[in-house]
Amino acid sequence: MNGWVDRRPSGRQSPGGFKILLALMVLSLAGCLVQRREPLPPAPLASTLQQATLDELLTKIRSQQEAIQTLDATVEIEPSVRSAQKAEIVHYRDVRAFLLVRKPAFLRMIGQYPVVRNTACDVASDGEHFGLYIPSKNRFITGNSRGGRRRESALENLRPQHILDALLWKGPEPDREEAALEVVTKGQKSYYVVHVVRRLEAGHLLLARKLWIERAGLTLERLQIFDERGEVATDARYSDYDEFSEISYPRQIVMDRPKDDYGLVLTISQLRFNQPLGDDKFELERPAGAELINLEAPAASEEGPNVG
Repeated sequence: MNGWVDRRPSGRQSPGGFKILLALMVLSLAGCLVQRREPLPPAPLASTLQQATLDELLTKIRSQQEAIQTLDATVEIEPSVRSAQKAEIVHYRDVRAFLLVRKPAFLRMIGQYPVVRNTACDVASDGEHFGLYIPSKNRFITGNSRGGRRRESALENLRPQHILDALLWKGPEPDREEAALEVVTKGQKSYYVVHVVRRLEAGHLLLARKLWIERAGLTLERLQIFDERGEVATDARYSDYDEFSEISYPRQIVMDRPKDDYGLVLTISQLRFNQPLGDDKFELERPAGAELINLEAPAASEEGPNVG
């Protein structure tokens, strides 16, 4: 026979030839199958990130807790209300407020109208119950500080404990909660996320809080508080840290209550920690002749003024 005869068994190809053929197929198909190309987001610079263990982060959180016993602040508060029916968020004009806090859960806040600076509202809470006086309507409103019957008016769902939880964040409660650590990268930022898990009866676990600690400065940038269904009850974000009474604290707190359809932006202009605050600072009596409204009572009992 003339010419070269391949005497290898039929059906077999040279391994080298198969690899070349496969490479050509992949290269030809790759160009046809590409839909779009996206640049990778810039990774955080490792040189700017601080390292910390879970124990070190919990110690830092606990130190912040223990360092603050009272809080005396002047703040600008901008409320907002979300309406699913109208598909809009309404932002109200900001109100200046004088805010007092004393641990474990005492709060007093006096809000003033813009420009004229007359008292718009006065609220006091002992951690269990609160009273709210609105002079312009001559109403005195009472309710559960932590929350109760859900109201149709979103701002009526605002409770003092919601504000306290955002102002005084905390780590795991001893003998009741545990913590776990996760490292998360978002855009150009890297976070230590401390997951606080609560032990329930029958061995069940509940995700209670997530504390997002930005790794460049090891400062808290976000706090998520979850309800018993695992849904976000409070989502607070912190920025513009400054030194107040030798304690690092954010000048702005943006708090969202997604299930209650309201939010607050608190911008701190003046802040002092650990000033003596007596019981009288947190006492608020119902003025004579003011209409009494109990937010936890059935609607029928709220009709008409209750003078006493």
